[in-house]
Order: sequence, then structure tokens, then C-alpha cells
Amino acid sequence: MSGWIIEHLNTSDYEGWRWLFAIEGLPTVFLGILTFYLLPDSPEKAKWFTPQQISALVNKLRTDNETAAALNKNTNSSFLSVIKNPVLLQLSFAYMLIQAAALAANYWLPGLVKGFSADFTDTDVGLIMSIPFIFAMFSMPWWGWHSDKKNERKWHAALPMFLAGCGFLMIALVPSMSLRMLGLTFYGVGILSYYGPYWALPSALLSPSGLAISIAFINSCSSLGGFLINKSLGFVSTHYGTTGIFIVEAILCFAAVAVLALMKIDVKKEKSQQTNVVSRT
Repeated sequence: MSGWIIEHLNTSDYEGWRWLFAIEGLPTVFLGILTFYLLPDSPEKAKWFTPQQISALVNKLRTDNETAAALNKNTNSSFLSVIKNPVLLQLSFAYMLIQAAALAANYWLPGLVKGFSADFTDTDVGLIMSIPFIFAMFSMPWWGWHSDKKNERKWHAALPMFLAGCGFLMIALVPSMSLRMLGLTFYGVGILSYYGPYWALPSALLSPSGLAISIAFINSCSSLGGFLINKSLGFVSTHYGTTGIFIVEAILCFAAVAVLALMKIDVKKEKSQQTNVVSRT
């Protein structure tokens, strides 16, 4: 859709990219306003729940609050004490690396895909770029389900990052267009499928009292990574071309995998510790 808008609504009076922001941006703003007024702020006000479901949700929220209070009775949740946690620093560094690769790909992949063939139009590029995300639409829920089934998070977050890195290498180094398309699919599936297992790690490994600070810190590191990589890739593009760019992105993915792999965590143990606290309260 984006490629079609840029190609067919590109006039001298109003360029295609302006139409793109207007057509795709305004509905988002409208839905945001609508959500603010229509989304209930508690289970009791949600009309689509049955009384039994409301009761179950309220009890679950109460139990979670009691668990958090028991776990954090003697915990210092100041900003400095939270961000000095080595586990948080490792999670943040891994997320910064993988998000730097993902954000850079958003900027550079469309141009590279258009270079696959001189006959490609903007619409063709948009259709090709949608392929990895169609696969990701199915892989994300399945991979999250598999992570829940195995009760394992670290490797379920790391393996998609590794797959994305392999995809970047294929895009950069393989001359065959069909294999480049396969690499593009690996990138899309990998760069999105890690989200669910990864974001289950902070709540399992970090103190609930400092969880809001921790999540904000992780996202801040992600933004920093995006800023630094975009500054750096201009230099890489000038001296090594698009091949160098995607090799750098592959290295970022593999580095994120290494950071997670070196983390000594036991999610099952963490969960059992929380369960024991609940049983004592």
C-alpha cells in the first residue's frame, strides 16, 4: 500500500511521501483518540467480559499486587539501584544491538530491494517488503506459544536474533535473487519473533518494584542504539556500500545473541521463587 501511494499519488502539488503520512498517519491519530474514550480502565468496566471472567481477572490482579509487595518488602527501587542491576544492563545492551539493526534495516532495505531489479517500481518494492512480515504474522504467535510451552525465554529470544543475522548476511553476500528473498524472509521472521520471549524476561528476572524503571531504561537504550547506528551507517555506506551496511547489521544481531547467551539466568527458578513467596503470604 505504501509503495502504491508513493508511486501513484506523487504529483507536483503534493508529493507521494506527504500523501503517505497523511493517509496512513491520520487513521492512527483518530484511533488513538477513540481508544482513549472507549477503552475501559478496569476489568469491571469491560462489557465484553462475563462476570466469571471479571472475577478471575480481579483476583489475578490482586494476587499479582500481593506478590509484588512481598517480593519488594526489603528492596531498594531507586533509579540508580535499579539500573545498576547487571541483568538489566545485559538485557538493555542486547535490545540496543538488535533494535539498532532493525531500525537501520527499515531505512536501507527498501532501497536495496529496489536494486534487485531495474524494472521494480515502488509498488513492487512494497509488495516484496510485505513478504517477510506475512511470514512473521504466523511465526510470532507460534514462537511465543512454543516459548510458553517449554517455559524457556532466553534461547527463544536469542535464536530469532541469530536467524535475522543470517538473513542480513544472505542479503549482503549472496548474488542469487531467490536466496536474497529467502534472506529477507529470515530477517523479517527473526527480527519480529524474538519480541514475545524477550519481553517476558524483564518481568521474570527483575524486581517488580523497579520494573517500570527497567522497561523505560531498556527502551531508552534502544533509542540510543538507533541514533548511533544511523550516524555510523552513513560512513559505512560511503566506504563499503550497502553490502557493508548489512554485514554490520548481521554483526549487531550476532552480538545481541552473544550477550543473551552469556547471561546466566534460570527463568524456571525465578518463577518458582515468586510462587514460594506467594505461598508464604
